[in-house]
Amino acid sequence: MLKLLYTPIADYVHTVESVVQYVGVADQLELVPTRPYDTDTQLPTINPLGKVPVLILESGEYLAGGPVIYEYLDSLHRRRKLYPAKGPQRWRTLRQAWMADGLFDTLVLMIVEAWLPREQQRPDYLARCWGKVMHILDQIERDIPTYARLDIGQMRTMGALLFMRLKMAQLGAGGVGLDPGYDFTVARPVLAAWFELLARKRLFRQPLVTR
Repeated sequence: MLKLLYTPIADYVHTVESVVQYVGVADQLELVPTRPYDTDTQLPTINPLGKVPVLILESGEYLAGGPVIYEYLDSLHRRRKLYPAKGPQRWRTLRQAWMADGLFDTLVLMIVEAWLPREQQRPDYLARCWGKVMHILDQIERDIPTYARLDIGQMRTMGALLFMRLKMAQLGAGGVGLDPGYDFTVARPVLAAWFELLARKRLFRQPLVTR
């Protein structure tokens, strides 16, 4: 059995969960709920960065970080691969996945900042982060016409967008200068149509376990 350390979030399907379901290895996984911000977490003894997801192999070796885990899982099946093997589409897909990782990570940084009392928050920092989010969303709008069949770039983008949709009200209510009602599909018609289409897929609606 493989062990997957991750943090289940109500009403949210992580990209790693979508990849597991696509690959078809859910029955080979032991799921280990892990909260990196708990004071008594043992996560750093497994992954020195103290982050999830982490995949522990049968050998005891660990793989950490979404991109590494996704590609490892993609090596375990014979369906069409999520990672294009070569050519321009491979590099385009990897760039899109990397950008989606940046969107997710920036949102997490903003959420952590918004945990602080409002008088202790850094409005300029939040504004810079929000500027990055806007640039990424605009780039996704431009990239969607280049999308081909479902790949890791699209799956990671959906994971980041679903996270943003889930957390925006909380982030906007807690963070200085942020709008809790912000909708990333407004004024981005291409992104809106693509997001609505993929959001109906079971891969992005069905978590590995009931929260």
